[in-house]
Amino acid sequence: MQSANLQKDKLELIEKIIHTEDQSTLDFLKDVLSDDNSEYKLTEEQKLIVEEATAKYYSGEDPGLTWEQVKNNIRKRNFQD
Repeated sequence: MQSANLQKDKLELIEKIIHTEDQSTLDFLKDVLSDDNSEYKLTEEQKLIVEEATAKYYSGEDPGLTWEQVKNNIRKRNFQD
């Protein structure tokens, strides 16, 4: 059985969709909810980039960044432009 919050969220979304008059929003929702996700498949080159980055992360060669570090870097970049 679904939780009350989940059911409430679904009903609220349905209500918003019913009252949406923007075709681009409806098209976006169709794409997101579509069973055919072939549009979002990675190329072999993209998969290789992800695999290499993952290997560097797990080996400790590239420790990655925290979400706070990413936000701070973006803020710094925006102030420099």
